[in-house]
This record gives sequence, structure tokens and C-alpha cells, in this order.
Amino acid sequence: MATKEYSCVKRTKSAFENSLAALSKDRPLNKITVKMLCEHAQLSRNAFYFHYKDINDLISEIEDGIVNAALSNFDSFREMGFPKNVRAMIVSLIELIDSRREVCGMLLDHSDTFTERLSNAFCDFNYQYYEEYHGKENVNRAAFDFFYMFISNGFYGLLKYWLDNPDKMSKSELIGLTYVLIKRLLVQNNPDIN
Repeated sequence: MATKEYSCVKRTKSAFENSLAALSKDRPLNKITVKMLCEHAQLSRNAFYFHYKDINDLISEIEDGIVNAALSNFDSFREMGFPKNVRAMIVSLIELIDSRREVCGMLLDHSDTFTERLSNAFCDFNYQYYEEYHGKENVNRAAFDFFYMFISNGFYGLLKYWLDNPDKMSKSELIGLTYVLIKRLLVQNNPDIN
């Protein structure tokens, strides 16, 4: 019985998430009402309010789920060492975004907090390897933070462009391109690193 209830809740939440993503293609998130969302999802307002306080609560839950899923593999990435962990991290994140393509596209279009949360989560992770590679004495954390914002904004721009233009590049090509760009930027003075 509990499994059946869980799958019902999952389907209901998925319907609200997908409807929000679909509606966001024609209007900003702050212009979508609960009534519009329920009509599109073909679910009642009671169903919506059983799970969420408001639309911002729904957006927060979607962001939380994706950010937590992105972070779930961090420990295994750490064990790989640089630069293999960079590729594994890129593959994992692009696979996650692709598996939730519509919802992630909506968040990349309309939510500043989504990319900020992902960037913050990956910043310290990448700094650890940047510092190891270049040596603590050669690294300025403030400069790295600015440098990292350049990388992450470019990465999310690249992802957004790919989501909007999926026929221009395959997922494996995107992963390869992203890996080469990020790896070379992280090692700056050694473009020949494997």
C-alpha cells in the first residue's frame, strides 16, 4: 500500500512540475497562477495545496531535488582524482539535466537561484583540485572565485544553448567539448594535460 501511495504522490508532483515547465515557455514563472497550473496538470487545487504552499514552494522543491541529485555523487568523484573526476562530474551533471530536460530548461531560463546553487556546490569541489594541481602557494582564492564564475556561467550558458538546440550537438559531443574546455581552464598553464 505504501508503495502505491508513493507512486501516486510521485505522479502528482511530476504532473505539476511538467505543467509548470510547459506553462513557463509562454510566460514568466511569477505570472503562472495555481489555477493555471492545476488546469494544465488536470489536477485539483486541493492536490496542489496538499503538497505545496504556493508556486515558489514547488519551484524550491524542484531545485532542491535536482541540486541534491547533482551532489549525490561527490564522494565517488573525490576518490577518482583530477582530471578524471572533472569528466565524471560533467557526465553526471549533463546526464541529470538531460533526464529532466524540460524542468531544467525552465530553471535555467527563469531561476537565478538554480544556477547559483549548483555553482556554489561545485565551486569548493573544483577549488580543491585546482589548488592541488597548481600548489597552494600559487593560488589566490579570490581570483579563483572570479575565474570559477566565468567557467560556471559559460557552462550553464552552454547547457542552455544545447537544451534549446538539441539537434546541433549530441550529448556525447557536448560532454566531450565541455570536458576539454573546463579541464584546460582549470589547469591554465598546461593545455597538454590528459
